Amino acid sequence: MVIHLTLLVALLSATLAGATPLPAGGGFVLDGFPRTLPQAETLARGLHERGQQLDAVLDFRMGDEQIVRRIVGRRVCTQCGATYNVKFSRPRVAGVCDSCGGTLSQRVDDREDVIVTRLETYRSQTAPLVEYYSQQGLLHVVDASADPDTVAAEVARIVASLDRSA
Repeated sequence: MVIHLTLLVALLSATLAGATPLPAGGGFVLDGFPRTLPQAETLARGLHERGQQLDAVLDFRMGDEQIVRRIVGRRVCTQCGATYNVKFSRPRVAGVCDSCGGTLSQRVDDREDVIVTRLETYRSQTAPLVEYYSQQGLLHVVDASADPDTVAAEVARIVASLDRSA
């Protein structure tokens, strides 16, 4: 499904407007949006109109080979949605969910050819956002190739460092 940028930003804006007011120092996370420079610019205008702005943008970096290896190995339970990896986070019994006993399957978009195409799309459409947000002083780079606890600690450190008094 393709959603026009104007509609997407309008939906996001309406969601933020209708949301329960955030506690002092609270915020929100956008995961996977924006993906293109026009989306980022439209988001900035929409937030500005609401008297809001982005505090930070996290750029999770990892080499292509590791990205492919992690995603190709991902398996998802068809019943409860639990996620495993055939190399890094295996279920006790191959192909069976530890949580509910459901069947584990590979998502259609987790095939290597699809991932390679997604990485090419990232480089052409999303990578320009790195410079865009860097110029605004919002970009924080996170080494996503580290172990999950290290990545989580780095994200927590970045979030804790944000000045939300403005």
